[in-house]
Amino acid sequence: MLYIVLIIVIILLIIEKFLNINNENEIKNINYNEKYVKKEYLLTQTELKFYKILKQITDELNLTICPQIPLYQIVKNIEYKDFNKISNKSIDFVITENNLKIKLCIELDDYTHKQEKRRKRDDFVNKLLEETNVKMVRIPVQNYYNKDKLKEKIKESL
Repeated sequence: MLYIVLIIVIILLIIEKFLNINNENEIKNINYNEKYVKKEYLLTQTELKFYKILKQITDELNLTICPQIPLYQIVKNIEYKDFNKISNKSIDFVITENNLKIKLCIELDDYTHKQEKRRKRDDFVNKLLEETNVKMVRIPVQNYYNKDKLKEKIKESL
């Protein structure tokens, strides 16, 4: 009986080793430059314009701004099965204290937020952040941002 168990363990180890070798070879044979390209910028021009104003405000308030933060960095799932629901979503800007403690999330809403699929995503994010006590404010995209008004809105939301 012991010999049978030993033989089974050895066979399983051999199979595992074989699978790992195949996996490694598969990774080595992929040309990633055929599947991916480097993005030049982290932000769109619209987001960058807003970021520049927001950066002035956060500097004045002695806060830090973090752009394009994955939602799973802001809230964590309790059960593993719920991770996929947040894994592919991000928040445009997260304002934090200097120790990176989260203070406020900001979503910059452009025309895409009027699309049905996007509204469902926004509703989910709104409810999730509200129920997890994460403050969030939505700012419509504008040609011009009044710095003082934006600063007041942020201060009220903190």
